[in-house]
Order: sequence, then structure tokens, then C-alpha cells
Amino acid sequence: MSDDDERTAARARLAVAGASAGDLAWLNEIGWNAAGAGPIRDEAQVEDYRRRESLLNASVAHLSYVERGASVEGRLAAELGARLADWRERGDTED
Repeated sequence: MSDDDERTAARARLAVAGASAGDLAWLNEIGWNAAGAGPIRDEAQVEDYRRRESLLNASVAHLSYVERGASVEGRLAAELGARLADWRERGDTED
């Protein structure tokens, strides 16, 4: 499956999961690439990332664990989850 085909299928699954036009526009803006999801800057972005992570996970809930990891949605959800973890841990320091 080509990248364009994969993105088209992902858009359809996300639409069924309830993604807004704004969420899909953001995914287009970052090129559907997990590396495009930058660090969180503020609380508003936290909510955006949480919502998008939830939508991405919902769109691949029917897939096996391996298939989720291989999917564009799974990779994006994992990246957003990592960014959210970074945000939560931003004040933590090692002793």
C-alpha cells in the first residue's frame, strides 16, 4: 500500500472515529508523520494532543497489536502519547 493509500484509509477511519476537520488539517500539516508532532507548549495543546491520541487509537482499535504499531495512526498515537508523558514529567528531576 502506498503512503497516499495509507493516508486515505487513515482519514476514512479517523472520520468514522469522530475526527474534526481541524484534526485532519493538523495531520495534513505535519505530513502524517509522527516526527512532526512537536513538543507541547501549553495546556491548550495538551487537550488537543489527548483528543487526537484518543481518536487515533479508536481508529485502529479493531487491529491487532502488531498491525496498530505498523499503522500510521498507531505511530502517531504513540508519538502523541510520548509527548504527553514528556509534558507530565517536565518538572521532574532525578535525584
